[in-house]
Amino acid sequence: MERKLIPSKCPLCGGNVASGTTTFTVDLKTGLIVVRDVPALICAQCGEEWIENAVSIKLEMITDRARLQNTQLEVVLMV
Repeated sequence: MERKLIPSKCPLCGGNVASGTTTFTVDLKTGLIVVRDVPALICAQCGEEWIENAVSIKLEMITDRARLQNTQLEVVLMV
């Protein structure tokens, strides 16, 4: 099993980084996509957030599907 390394310090400000969740929002001009409770790494000092590549790919798929359907989607992100 691959072990993920979580950086202990923020590369921007040097603050402590920890696992948490964030809200991902995209304005498609024809509608808005909001995905809550997205796993992320978050700096306790500056608040900068990073979403891992595997999660980003899922979010891109959701965004692409919404663009094609041009409708509102109800999405549950399973990680």
